[in-house]
Amino acid sequence: MVRVALAEKGLSYESKLIKLCDQYPEAENLSPEYLAINPKGIVPSLDLDGEIVLESTNIIKRINSLSGDINIDLWPDDVDQEKLNAWVEETTLTDGVPFGKSLGTAIPPFSLILINKMIQKYLSVFQTIKVFWNHPFRERGRFFLVMKFFNIQKPVAAQSYKVLAKSLMEIETNLAESGPFFLGKFSHIDINLMCCFHRLTDVKLDKLLDLEELPNLSKYWKLLKGRDSYKIGILNFLGDKEYGDINSVFGKEDSMHLKPLIKMIKDEEARTTS
Repeated sequence: MVRVALAEKGLSYESKLIKLCDQYPEAENLSPEYLAINPKGIVPSLDLDGEIVLESTNIIKRINSLSGDINIDLWPDDVDQEKLNAWVEETTLTDGVPFGKSLGTAIPPFSLILINKMIQKYLSVFQTIKVFWNHPFRERGRFFLVMKFFNIQKPVAAQSYKVLAKSLMEIETNLAESGPFFLGKFSHIDINLMCCFHRLTDVKLDKLLDLEELPNLSKYWKLLKGRDSYKIGILNFLGDKEYGDINSVFGKEDSMHLKPLIKMIKDEEARTTS
């Protein structure tokens, strides 16, 4: 989300890639050096001339206050401010919000199988135990330890069906009223949704974004994919290892979750129009 925002504003920056503890034994996000920058041990973090800004929402707000090569306001004053704030929160993966309680927390469970496989593939038992002991979020540490020995993705993802289906239909309704972007003009919400929708593509659930029941959402997704920031901030970021891991886990087949989610959306659409 932050990379997309930087691209939207036309700002140049230096990127320091962190080898995360769920896929690299180096676990650089738990190193003393990084914890001195971000005590939570999570990414991203922004160093702006010595000013450290944490959490993607705060970072994007700070980025928006800067002047770049592109004149765009990601937090425009002339839109519904209550809706802007509510949907930015709704589409952000926020600490303390359980999986499946918002759109931002409903999508990550579908990629847990990838984290599961990476932990089992790249981390030794000793390294996993080290993450368990060193992670600032004890719950995350326990989660990693469990995933080293068990596959937990399917039951966790199933708990997100209702929220994901409901959220996509709410976005469809909102776009019918505003369009072409979520609030009419491009904003922070569209950055978050761009990233949420791309994650659905990664986990082979992108057919949800092209259902006949969601025509406005389908047009909207094509519009988001056409922005330069999508290519710069998302498509060009991952390397061979990351794409290799994604393809080895998800392959070319549809997700096991696709059919029940489609049925849920179709049933709800039929119910609301009957």
